[in-house]
Amino acid sequence: MNWKKYEKEIFQIFRNEYPDAEITFDAKIVGRYSKRSRQIDILIEQYVAGNKLRIAIDAKFFNKKIDVKTVENYISMLNDIEAHKGLLITNVGYSQTAINRAYYDPTDIELDILNFDQLKEFQSEYALPFAGNNAVDLFAPFGWIIDARTSPNWLATLYQRGTEFNVEMDEWMYVNFWDRTKNNDNVEDLLKIQKQGFKQGNYEVEIEYLNTIKRNDSKIVLRKVKYKKHLIPEYTGFVEFKDFIFYIVMFSPLELSKKNIRKMENILMTIIPRKIEIKLSE
Repeated sequence: MNWKKYEKEIFQIFRNEYPDAEITFDAKIVGRYSKRSRQIDILIEQYVAGNKLRIAIDAKFFNKKIDVKTVENYISMLNDIEAHKGLLITNVGYSQTAINRAYYDPTDIELDILNFDQLKEFQSEYALPFAGNNAVDLFAPFGWIIDARTSPNWLATLYQRGTEFNVEMDEWMYVNFWDRTKNNDNVEDLLKIQKQGFKQGNYEVEIEYLNTIKRNDSKIVLRKVKYKKHLIPEYTGFVEFKDFIFYIVMFSPLELSKKNIRKMENILMTIIPRKIEIKLSE
């Protein structure tokens, strides 16, 4: 495969994946800071919750792995064109330091690096966590994966692609449901129950409710909990549906909290409640 066919195949994948977005091949944008024309292999622009989202994709056709310098140059370009997300696609792989540089950049830009053969898997990262006959369509945020194996305490786990999950990690999320049909509990009731749980467990915490996005069909609440004995705060997003409350708990270092809250909010906005029928085999 030559580089032209490589770029066009990637373009076709994203055109199929984002049918409602404006997708441009070999786009040109005048940089906000450089004041010169910047070239983007594939540019995706779409509106999410009334806000314009810009994703820039660079299809690297190299004979060596992507390194830190390549990542830093791309971050600079993303900042110049005011992109919200960036994706570097490579035909020959990338170094661990390159992926670290992409994930832990202090700017608000979300950046990921993928091998070409990972692309279809990346685009289709999806799970259907359920409890009883309640379920949601759950899509992984940018650069993360969903581990749909249930644990005794939650329904699904999310963490950065390329890492091995450990509950001692500083950065991960888990998903759970609260059944509303038993006592007709709403979000406020659940918040009170959980607050009482903190007291009964003798946890010394500071609780803060943050401004967040809004859905037309359901109420959303975003809560931050700081534990006196733990450096990593806990963020929880709640969505109140008719028969259950979806909530997702996130642990994030403070320096990455703004970026990760946006990932959580994207989940809160895009989940779709479902009813499923479970048939037991005879």
